[in-house]
Amino acid sequence: MGLTVQQLKAKTAEWLLLKVKYPLEYRLSRQRLPELSHQKKIILTLLPGHDNLGDHAIAYASYCFLKKHFPAYNIIEVDMKEIYRLARPLKRSRHPEDIVCMIGGGNMGDLYRYEEWTRQFIIKTFKSYPMIQLPATVHFTETKRGKREERRAIHTYSQHPRLLLMARDQTTYEWMKQHFPDQDVWKQPDMVLSLDESSKDETRKGVLLCLREDQEAYLTKEERQQLQQHIQETYDQVGLITTTIGKRVDRTTRLEELTSLWTELKQAQVVVTDRLHGMIFCAITHTPCVVLRSFDHKVMEGFEWVAHLPFMTLLKEPNEAAVKEAVHQLMKTSGQKGEEAG
Repeated sequence: MGLTVQQLKAKTAEWLLLKVKYPLEYRLSRQRLPELSHQKKIILTLLPGHDNLGDHAIAYASYCFLKKHFPAYNIIEVDMKEIYRLARPLKRSRHPEDIVCMIGGGNMGDLYRYEEWTRQFIIKTFKSYPMIQLPATVHFTETKRGKREERRAIHTYSQHPRLLLMARDQTTYEWMKQHFPDQDVWKQPDMVLSLDESSKDETRKGVLLCLREDQEAYLTKEERQQLQQHIQETYDQVGLITTTIGKRVDRTTRLEELTSLWTELKQAQVVVTDRLHGMIFCAITHTPCVVLRSFDHKVMEGFEWVAHLPFMTLLKEPNEAAVKEAVHQLMKTSGQKGEEAG
C-alpha cells in the first residue's frame, strides 16, 4: 500500500532535502520569469489542454497537494503545449532549489504518443533538475511500435540522474522497478484521491451511467447499448454522463467543470462506470458505485485504493444480470431505495 498524505509529504521533502518556511503563490507569465529566478519554484507541468476531466482533476489535485504541503515554493503551472515555448525561459530563470513535477495519469505509453513524447522532452530538457513523475499508469502495447516506444522511454527515463517515479498501480510499479533498479520508485494512489468533495446535503435519486466509448473500453458498442437499455428498463430515473465533455478545458476553467460534474454525481443513488476517474470521483464524493473493468489493468488495480469503501463494488466480468444485482445491493446497503419500474 502507499503512504498516507502526511507520510508522502515527509518522505518527498526528505527525498528533495528541502524544508518549507513561508507561503508564496504566483501564476506563470512570460514577463515575470526573470523575477522568478530569485524565488524557488515547483514547475508543475504536463497539464492537459483537452476535454478529459479525469486528467484535469489530476492536475487540480496535484496543484492543491503541492500548494498545501510545500508552501515555501511558487507552484508554476505549465500546460503540455506551453512547455515547449517556455522551457528555455524557465531554465534561464532557474533558482538553485527549483523542482519539476509532471502530473500523473494514464498516458505513459504508446497509446497517447504526443503526451509520452512531451514527457520525454521534459525529462531531457530539465535533466539537471530534481524531477518527480507523480502517480502514473504505464501501458505499452505488444506491437512493433509499442516495443519501439517502450525502449525509447526506458532509455530517456534512465538518463535522468534525479528522477523520482511514482506508480499508481502494481503493474506499473513492477515495470518501473524492473527497468529502473537504480532510481527511486514509489507506489502511490492517483492524486485525485487526495481530495474530499463529499457532502451530506445532497438528495440522491436514480442511476447514472458513465461508460467509455474510446480505445480503452472493455465493453463493445453493442454491449454498452444493451446495458444502457437494461438499466433504463429497470429504473425510472437513469442519466448518462461522461468525463470527456466535448469542449476544451484549461487550468482557468477546470474547477468550474469539475465542480459541475461532482455535483451531478452527488445527486445520484448509484453510478455505473468503467472509467478510472468515474470510480475515483465517486470515491471522493461518497457516491455508491458499480465499477466495471477496462481493457487493461488500470481500473481493476486502481480499485485497490478504494476497495475499503463499503459503497464501491467491482465487477471483473460485467454482464447485465451482475450489474443489476450490484446496483440493487448498493442501494439496499446504503439504505437508499431505487425507483424501480413495475
